[in-house]
Amino acid sequence: MILLSDANVLIDLGHVGGLGVLQRISETEVLDLVLLECEHESQPDLVKEILASGVKVVATERVWLTEAGIYHNGPLSMQDALCLHYAKKFGRTLLAGDRPLRERCQQEAVEIRGTIWIVEEAFNRGLVPAAELCRWLKAWPWLNRRLPKGEMKRLEKLMGCDTKVTAR
Repeated sequence: MILLSDANVLIDLGHVGGLGVLQRISETEVLDLVLLECEHESQPDLVKEILASGVKVVATERVWLTEAGIYHNGPLSMQDALCLHYAKKFGRTLLAGDRPLRERCQQEAVEIRGTIWIVEEAFNRGLVPAAELCRWLKAWPWLNRRLPKGEMKRLEKLMGCDTKVTAR
């Protein structure tokens, strides 16, 4: 499995210093046009951190922009449409959190995962200590990252976040 990340997942992980977990889960790519979305004054070093984590940057080919046009409608941005197209064409698992993109991926039979899945994978594989993952889950709401509250509560319970479990 090769992962293709949308900007929101990289932003989530960048906020908590968790970008390094991606390559430990699986080879991870980001499209160059999506990486541009990560350039923001609120996280001035994010692009540098993404590159340092080993995420591979894929240069967008002009033909992909044309081909992705069939998905660029309604709530999907051009970057979302491009991610969907690339994931479908090259058999990638898309990492994203946007509901419209998730729904369209389901319609197109493209495997999609999100930030919650990354946390759960990291926990189940013992890649990151539970205490650190619990810190991530507690930090994201304070950083205005919109993640499903029910899933976050489920993970907190699974990892023992309220019982001060520090390792699995």
